Amino acid sequence: MPAIGAAILVVVGALTSPLATAATVEDANRLYQAQDWAGAEQAYRELTEASPDNAVFKYRLAVTLRNQGDYQAAGMWLEQAEGGAVPGAYIEVERARLLVATGDPGGAISSLNAAADKGFTNTAALQADAALQAVAGDPGFEEALKKMDKNRVPCEYIPEFSQFDFWVGDWRVVDPNGVFQGTNRIEKTQGGCLVLENWTGAGGTTGTSMNFFDMHTKEWVQVWISPGIQLEIRGGLQGESMILNGHIYYVQNGDYRSFRGTWTPMEDGVVRQHFEESTDGGETWTTWFDGRYHRQEAAAKEIA
Repeated sequence: MPAIGAAILVVVGALTSPLATAATVEDANRLYQAQDWAGAEQAYRELTEASPDNAVFKYRLAVTLRNQGDYQAAGMWLEQAEGGAVPGAYIEVERARLLVATGDPGGAISSLNAAADKGFTNTAALQADAALQAVAGDPGFEEALKKMDKNRVPCEYIPEFSQFDFWVGDWRVVDPNGVFQGTNRIEKTQGGCLVLENWTGAGGTTGTSMNFFDMHTKEWVQVWISPGIQLEIRGGLQGESMILNGHIYYVQNGDYRSFRGTWTPMEDGVVRQHFEESTDGGETWTTWFDGRYHRQEAAAKEIA
């Protein structure tokens, strides 16, 4: 089922009038999903007569009429569906289909851009939509899709969210003497908005951190949790290094100390992670952890 249809189906059930029985709505939905456009048209006409304020019924009636070539009536019902429960972005996409069908590709592109401006995100549905194939190769169509993709994954289009990408990967971690310390998987997730860390130490210790660019403060933030340790540090790029400052809290004994972390890209793709803590408010610092990150594939070749 196309994503638009699935979303509208939910709204249909929620807005059913007491005058329309559930069976009538179910029959209309079944005919619509089966693309029995004549049958669905009749069902939605009856539902619209019973519930004249239901924008979803009007929207679906417009779709059935477009698919039967009655473009004038389809446009009328689509206009009547505006301002109701159907999202404005969906109205604009259906208008684009109608404009393609009536030979107005420029108008269709404008409607797709309006859909993007209203928050539409499902680019895959549009690329696979047979009703829009006539404009699929148009540069304006591609530009509208790009705007929609920015709605879907905005962090992928904001440069700051890529500043920590040098730390992303599957790593084998050793100390400055080459002694194995553990493995770490760093991955971007949530549409590029989050850098997620999962650490497994050589002795079986574990830890997870969430790292993200705070759009309000314009800082990178790391929140680390492991058994007995809570850590929150903030900062950003200084030169080539990511430097974050904050505090560490030891759950067992209640110690609360200043803490900072520095990640620096080195030669051959190695990343140095240097953690330091202070017991005197930052007057003096001691190394808490000093690791060299080697990519797993590269480390495997070195061991071999």
